[in-house]
Amino acid sequence: MIRCFLVLIFIFSDQFVGHFVTAADLKFPPKLPEHPRLFLTKQRETEIKEQTKTDLFLDRQVKELLQKAERVKKDLLTDYRIPDGKRLLGQSRRSLERTTVLAFAYRITGNKEYADIAIEEMLAVCRFKDWNPSHYLDTAEMATAVGIGYDWLYEVIPVEKRTEIKNAILKHALKTGFSIYEKGGWWVKSNNNWNEVCNAGLTIGALAIADEEPQIAEKIVANAVTSLPNGLTAYKPDGAYPEGPGYWAYGASFTGLMLTALKDVFGNDFDLLKTEGLDITGDYYMGIIGVNYRSFNYADAGDKADPSPMMYVLSHFYNRSDYAFWLRTFLERQNQFSRGRLAVFHAVWYNSQGTDIDFAKTPLARKYRGIQDVCTMRTAWNDPNAAFLGFKAGNNRANHGHLDIGSFVYEVNGIRWAVDLGADNYNMPGYFGKQRWDYYRLNNRSHNTLVIGNKIQNPSANCKLIEFEPYEEGQIVARAVADITAAYTGQVRSAKRTATLQKDGSAVIEDVLEGVTEPVRWGMMTGANIEINNKTAILSQNKKQLRIEIVSDEVRQFETVSVAPPTEQEKPNKGFSMLAAVATPQNGNISIRVLLKPIK
Repeated sequence: MIRCFLVLIFIFSDQFVGHFVTAADLKFPPKLPEHPRLFLTKQRETEIKEQTKTDLFLDRQVKELLQKAERVKKDLLTDYRIPDGKRLLGQSRRSLERTTVLAFAYRITGNKEYADIAIEEMLAVCRFKDWNPSHYLDTAEMATAVGIGYDWLYEVIPVEKRTEIKNAILKHALKTGFSIYEKGGWWVKSNNNWNEVCNAGLTIGALAIADEEPQIAEKIVANAVTSLPNGLTAYKPDGAYPEGPGYWAYGASFTGLMLTALKDVFGNDFDLLKTEGLDITGDYYMGIIGVNYRSFNYADAGDKADPSPMMYVLSHFYNRSDYAFWLRTFLERQNQFSRGRLAVFHAVWYNSQGTDIDFAKTPLARKYRGIQDVCTMRTAWNDPNAAFLGFKAGNNRANHGHLDIGSFVYEVNGIRWAVDLGADNYNMPGYFGKQRWDYYRLNNRSHNTLVIGNKIQNPSANCKLIEFEPYEEGQIVARAVADITAAYTGQVRSAKRTATLQKDGSAVIEDVLEGVTEPVRWGMMTGANIEINNKTAILSQNKKQLRIEIVSDEVRQFETVSVAPPTEQEKPNKGFSMLAAVATPQNGNISIRVLLKPIK
């Protein structure tokens, strides 16, 4: 029954993208593995306990998580709260963090106090009227929380409470999820983080209660495995993520949960691991994060990087010890062993492989050909004073995208000098609709790119990096050229921007425009203090300095322009300034060269 149903789904679904599974491939076990069957199996629990005796890093990781459990157990139970009138997501994430760390602490220590509090937490959210299915991420994360807690604590949950929890997973998640699958809901077919998170949450909920509710669990898993390839197309062709690094950490982490859960229960990934780009998407994530663990945060992303445990998953599945070493280095240098709602998976999926030598062959510069067409360059991997330059062409129509074609971020000597402000409040009117480009943080006026005649970029523009060249010798790390003409349709005949990182840590940004009739503003957002002397500016921050010099006959001098947004509902951007220079075209052409050089 199970095999036939899954095979029919795979063969006949018109939504399925590129994966075909036969009955022989499925190998659905005639009897499901006993609880705990997901992630922290009894075997894995034993391995962790043994390894902590000799592995100091894992021992520290586990101790930090146990300390977190001590803090979490004193908190109030999660309640039903939708502060913005739309999302229960904050409460779902809170419950996921509480349930997993408490359940993990019980499994490692045997202290039943942790289990009892985790059970009460699960009962509290299971008694909610719903898990807010109108915003299905909320339901998916809650299903993840309760599914994991139910599985990990199965043996110590009293039968009547176990039944109540099981019924809540069935009512709030599986039935609502199956209805969406049947109707072909938008996220079922989408190629963004919603697809990954929703499919993963439903899969975990289904597999947690599959032996008790086999019929609907079979249908949920079949639909999820059929739908997920749509979401995974985002990683094609070379692992870059169109929604930026923040959403990579979100979507990819839940994909890691789903892939690992399938492996734990079926011993099969249903060929999902063969998805183009998935095997090297860890290269993108390592590359898009600067030397001090701040992201090149294009789109609706923050610059505070997430030490996603998905890097451990990828290191295991694709034998990439450099991913594991990079993640351990991240956790240690940023002291983030217990940060985040998925922190327990840094222990559950831990990989001790890899050393600094693994970076000997890791390129200092990379281009990513995904929807956004971005590149990053650095002078070193493990030097906190190294320089880092992120530069993008991109597609303004990408999900969560901004009008930021041609934008860059730059850091050196431990300071992020050129910054991206990131997202604004998602609940503002039309944030994902008609008013999106009216908001300051979302259009090119706030980004480190050009503004022509005070107009916004073409919202439909799709631009490419037409040249990208890393240098093994000489004074240059890498050089990239973006044809950004389409971003300024009707404003310019031709526009190209070149970004170069030099081995001394300096960066050069060059613009060549033809057929332009209106003034062009060159701009760079910064959190530094600015001192201007004609065409030179000295930026100062944390006792470090950067010299910026502009070379252009069409520019008279640097200036600062207001970064105050046009409406009070937008974030005020306090602490930031826009260093700018206005170029007046001569014979319809403009040439600008800006040198950013650290002062030793």
